[in-house]
Amino acid sequence: MAAREYNLIIWGGSGFTGRLAAEYLARKYTPGGQSAGPSNGPGAAAPGATSESVRWAIAGRDRAKLEVVRDGILKKHPHVQGIDILVGSSDDPASLEAVASKANTVLSFAGPFASFGMPLVDACVKCGTDYCDVTGEPTFIRAVVDKHDAAAKKAGACIVNCVGYDSIPWDLGAWAVATYLRKAGDECTLAVGHVGESKGGISGGTVASAVNLLATTPLATLRAMSSPHFLAASGKPAPSADPDAAARWKTQSSFMYDKDVKRWTMPSIMAGINTKVVGRSASLAPSAPYAPNFAYNESDLCSGVGAAATGTAAIGFFGAMLMFPPTRWLLTSTLLPKPGQGPSENMRETGFAHVYVVGTGKANLPPSSGRSDQSEAGPGTDAADPTNQTPPGSGPGPAKVVAHMEFKNADPGYKGTAALAVEAALCLALPTERAKTPGHGKELGGGCLTPAVALGQVLVDRLNRSDTFAFEVGPLKDTVIRGEEEGEEEREEEGEERSAAPLNPKP
Repeated sequence: MAAREYNLIIWGGSGFTGRLAAEYLARKYTPGGQSAGPSNGPGAAAPGATSESVRWAIAGRDRAKLEVVRDGILKKHPHVQGIDILVGSSDDPASLEAVASKANTVLSFAGPFASFGMPLVDACVKCGTDYCDVTGEPTFIRAVVDKHDAAAKKAGACIVNCVGYDSIPWDLGAWAVATYLRKAGDECTLAVGHVGESKGGISGGTVASAVNLLATTPLATLRAMSSPHFLAASGKPAPSADPDAAARWKTQSSFMYDKDVKRWTMPSIMAGINTKVVGRSASLAPSAPYAPNFAYNESDLCSGVGAAATGTAAIGFFGAMLMFPPTRWLLTSTLLPKPGQGPSENMRETGFAHVYVVGTGKANLPPSSGRSDQSEAGPGTDAADPTNQTPPGSGPGPAKVVAHMEFKNADPGYKGTAALAVEAALCLALPTERAKTPGHGKELGGGCLTPAVALGQVLVDRLNRSDTFAFEVGPLKDTVIRGEEEGEEEREEEGEERSAAPLNPKP
């Protein structure tokens, strides 16, 4: 790719999360190709800044709002010498092409994406520009894949949706445990994601996208969306000789006890998008470590059976209310946050999250010890590929490994998503990183990809160099699962059957 004016353009820079992404770039990556400045004085770089050079700008449809954001950032981060502003509109394709042609990568925060997102994707594909966004809307992603996968490959552009909290922790976690087991000569038959301890607020933009999805999507499409393979390359599950694979893919819909993490769990509200993203990753075979009988499921960890049952009931109640226009209007008018609204600054700065993905192997492996931190080589690892470590078994039975992603001093929905999306986009925006990504490798060469398939280890390494994230994978038996502690009266005794029939029985 010929040199362009900017490495990265933030589209939707005047929105709540777009502004946080711009602040993250200002704090950590000084603009204009400059390195982090002196440690103090007028030209000092902000705490956490790096010497990595990034040329970036903010863009959107309203210059006045973007100027307010720019002025606020310059005041808060005086080491930043200036921020360029670009303007375009979804009803003016030429203006979007003018924006897309100036950058290696465009990162979009402007939703609902089903309403406003496609024209920018059109422009990026036409200009051969890599594109990332933070959508969690399955119908938009399916439309992007159907319209642009072949054209993006021809243009050599990577189109990567879901680079925020939806769905990197789970998609990358499933990829990590599958890779870990595959390199040991085993294969991952089941990956199960869990939200552990966390603190954060509800995103008004996410609520608006979900409401728009329910209000505008035909019933037949909503039914099709119930499949975890809705985004798969073929739209169907991969052929498998394992008759139980389909059952393992069936999304958890009740509360149940998980013996791997020793916690009661409830259905995950994010499984609706995460399972589909992981399903697409598993279907993109050329660079995927997933076995033909791989399956994925997801749940949230709870403090006990009471909390799990109550949470399950609450999800069902609110889900039913959102399905009908009168009750949907009541919820959005009275209880749910509006677009642009989000948690307080204190919540964003003190928030955190722990996400786990437990992988189950097929083979019975001999016991061993050790942990693999994927950013730095440790005992038993290959320095060039830190996932290359033989995972331990636990004696009889299949191997159990776990990927753990931590958000530090950042609520996952806003500050964490903004930072995560920037780090993902920089994998494509910076030439030295782009050259290492699987998405631009010989096997793929662009197309509509998932975060794990497009970015893989390049993203893991960036996360571990960041002060906001940590990512590691290792034996489950050596991992402390940070979830709400259960009361003794609510613990399930070892060997006791689950109280609620599991919809995803583990092999």
